[in-house]
Amino acid sequence: MIFSKASKTVLITGAAQGIGWATACWLAKNNFDLILLDKKRGTWQKKAKTLAEKEKITIQTFVIDLEKVQQIKKIATKLKNQRIDVLLNNAGVPLAGLLETYQDQAIVKTLVVNLQATILMSKYFLPNLKKSRGLIVNISSGAGLEGKKEFSVYCASKFGVVGFGQSLAKDLKTVKVLTVTPGATNTALFKKAFKQGRQALYQPEETAQIIGETISQQQKYKSGAVVDPFQHLERK
Repeated sequence: MIFSKASKTVLITGAAQGIGWATACWLAKNNFDLILLDKKRGTWQKKAKTLAEKEKITIQTFVIDLEKVQQIKKIATKLKNQRIDVLLNNAGVPLAGLLETYQDQAIVKTLVVNLQATILMSKYFLPNLKKSRGLIVNISSGAGLEGKKEFSVYCASKFGVVGFGQSLAKDLKTVKVLTVTPGATNTALFKKAFKQGRQALYQPEETAQIIGETISQQQKYKSGAVVDPFQHLERK
């Protein structure tokens, strides 16, 4: 798939802040139309309207809880006639610490948001993507490539994203699947999860550029590829 001026709409989950919002801004500046999804209403929707006016593009915003399967099915039904060229499964939650200290609810939430939602969004938006011969980009992590101390459940979820993307790519003939593995990025979620003792390696704008270039230059990659420009730092 090579993007043309008339064919470039990207749906982004977890779009209200952090990597998701920074990627939305990068894509807007590069003339992509956007469909932005996040869990709660907020100022991000007004910011999206301002961004659309500034960049002269179309931005739609929707509130959806990715932990609820019925809401994923509902938004997919609502958008069934919408052209979507790229599904960017970006939403994610961090979890750090020793396994025995985790609350059960936190374990389930990490697996549901990071992995289950990625799978279900891909499933229910496949009809749109098959029509456009589109692209799925899943956001994993450096922690999806190598086990990290005190990241057992988070690593499990992100390893799952990598495996899902590689396997799905073998099943799809007309939809490309790529996985991006960002390094530790300085977002509000990162700061909340790691109140002390760990430094972020990247700013959201840096990670967003990598994701944006992966989308805009997707022809460089074979379906199923793991795009890992952060490897030199994450694997030290």
